[in-house]
Amino acid sequence: MSIREFLDALRSTQGQHALASVLEGPESGARLLLCEGVPVWPARPEGLLARNLPALAGCGASGILTLENKRIFVEKFGGAPRLVICGGGHVAESVVRLAVMLGLPVTGLEERPEYADALRRAGAEKVLCGPYAENLTQVEGSAETCFVVATRAHSFDVECLTGIYKKRFAYVGMLGSRSRSALVRRQLIEAGTAPEKAEELHAPIGLAIKAQTAQEIALSILAEIVEVKNGRQQTEGFPPALLNALDACTGQGKAPVLVTIVSRHGSTPREVGAKMLVLPDGRSVGSVGGGIMEYRVQQLASKMQAGEAAPCQLAEYSASAKEDDAALAACGGSMNVFLQLLKEEENNEA
Repeated sequence: MSIREFLDALRSTQGQHALASVLEGPESGARLLLCEGVPVWPARPEGLLARNLPALAGCGASGILTLENKRIFVEKFGGAPRLVICGGGHVAESVVRLAVMLGLPVTGLEERPEYADALRRAGAEKVLCGPYAENLTQVEGSAETCFVVATRAHSFDVECLTGIYKKRFAYVGMLGSRSRSALVRRQLIEAGTAPEKAEELHAPIGLAIKAQTAQEIALSILAEIVEVKNGRQQTEGFPPALLNALDACTGQGKAPVLVTIVSRHGSTPREVGAKMLVLPDGRSVGSVGGGIMEYRVQQLASKMQAGEAAPCQLAEYSASAKEDDAALAACGGSMNVFLQLLKEEENNEA
């Protein structure tokens, strides 16, 4: 199973993901990706993971399970977050530019061709030009999709929100004053939207930072979206930079090492699920702690790439260890990291 097949499975599925990784025993390094509880990679799982599908699908939070006397790390995360923006004014342009900087793919909807072009120039990955209601039928919602409504009139706002509320979403916000927001909520309820659903609307949109310019308003909007996204109880999954680095490694003949924090105790710099990809040339993408922690992990990864250490390693870094290991957790914490050499020719490699 190739890295490419894992990436394709991850990118082609929307919803709550769970990645199960066997940490020990003869199947160490075997992995299984599920989306909404259904196996998506590999399509026909085998062995320990296949025998325990109900337990893996029912896992409520990221952590280590013990199944058949073997430890398995189950990581819960959403699909890649994305942004859909309805409208193409100055604020919308600024939102697109900032979202692109944050690694969020953006789909723009705008009726006017000249404003649709402005969204394209700002960096939107996809722009649909035409009636909002019609174009929204082409946009698939998900638990990771954030909708921003920034049209030129409240009638268009209601049109967009009526379509959005038929979809799944992580966030929906609308640009406008308090009076306009109240009017839109009332019209949504009159049109049949449940009152509690209408209250989910973030309007006026954005965090209250006294924003005045289009750029400042965009900052407040993206700050609120990040707050909502990061407030959910799940790991960061596979950030865009790490996915892009994995893409670049495919077909190169040299294997990177994926490092994941699988457990932690006390105070540590990064949370469970944080990842670092150590590339064959020694560079790294992502972080599992920084400082001497990064250095020690990279040393072990280098030995794995050179064939001087096993291709799967479960390593512990603790302040209670001897010599300089105490510096790895200056605040008294400890963590276990799982390192895996991603050889494309082997099965169950991510």
